[in-house]
Amino acid sequence: MVEAAAPGPAGRGPARRGPADDESPPLLVIAGDIGGTSSRLVLALLDGAVIAEAEGPGANLRSSGAEAFDHVAEATREVLERGRLALGGPGEVAAVALGISGAGPARAAEVQHAVGARLRELGIEAARILITDDLHTAFLAGGVGDDGLLVLAGTGAVAVRFHDRQAVARRDGMGWLLGDIGSAVWLGRRTLEAVAADLDGRGPRTRLTEEIGGVLGLDLRAGRLPPSRTGDPRQDLIRALDEQLPAGAPAALGRFAPVPGRIPEDPVARRILDTVITHVLDTVEALDPQAELPVVLAGSVLTGPGPIHDEVAAGLRAARRSLSVAPTGLPGALLLAREQAGGALR
Repeated sequence: MVEAAAPGPAGRGPARRGPADDESPPLLVIAGDIGGTSSRLVLALLDGAVIAEAEGPGANLRSSGAEAFDHVAEATREVLERGRLALGGPGEVAAVALGISGAGPARAAEVQHAVGARLRELGIEAARILITDDLHTAFLAGGVGDDGLLVLAGTGAVAVRFHDRQAVARRDGMGWLLGDIGSAVWLGRRTLEAVAADLDGRGPRTRLTEEIGGVLGLDLRAGRLPPSRTGDPRQDLIRALDEQLPAGAPAALGRFAPVPGRIPEDPVARRILDTVITHVLDTVEALDPQAELPVVLAGSVLTGPGPIHDEVAAGLRAARRSLSVAPTGLPGALLLAREQAGGALR
């Protein structure tokens, strides 16, 4: 069992078949960019185009729980089926390379075992599977070579210096409880804390309160339109978060991450944004004080439109640093999958 294709210079769509293809199934690779909130997989011909794609929920063990690995298996099954339909028949998966958020050294063996067991049920041998963290694939997707800095802020946040593709220094990436400063979860949490402080009189008044009320469908300021369900906007906020945020899934806090960037003129929102921007620039300076290495920005917080991306990019350019933006780690995962296939087929 298995099916078709992947991104490559040939572009999208099935590659032409030669006489040999009539006798044996085409060789395929699967590449995946598995973040904390969403996953994207592609199926490609070993040396040709992407022929199938699939998307699914995130799969970070820390922020999404153990069912994260079931999401990976389901997305793989879906991309294989779409590939089979696109090719008009089965293919042979020569290699799989998945960059998975949270698959760093602390949990690498656990992630490798769990994902390998699930993909084995789809007919993919463990020897053909390469599991790495999404930092490795994101850095390679930047196209800056084998040496440089990666600064990633998505569901989590981390900065890594790479030499010969190996991580040799690292800042943060310690998870939402211990760090991940500037991540979507961090931004969402700080935004909600500012709103709670406003409502409770412990902090300054901020337009973040109205913005979060709009996201949650609440009138947090006056409790009139719609009418307060509890008679106390503070309790309305607590109740709405209890109802709308899944227990044990802090990644859901990332839903509120874009809010400060919508109102950068608000002093409280501005302080949250400035904390992130300053942290990123200070981190880059700490990892490469001589400004010798190219910098790859990755993750939705740093690659999406808005003041964080714009001001971080401006700060890096002002320091005369070379900058690359990698909105997805898929190109890096695809590179690794093709390299893995070469080794597996020897």
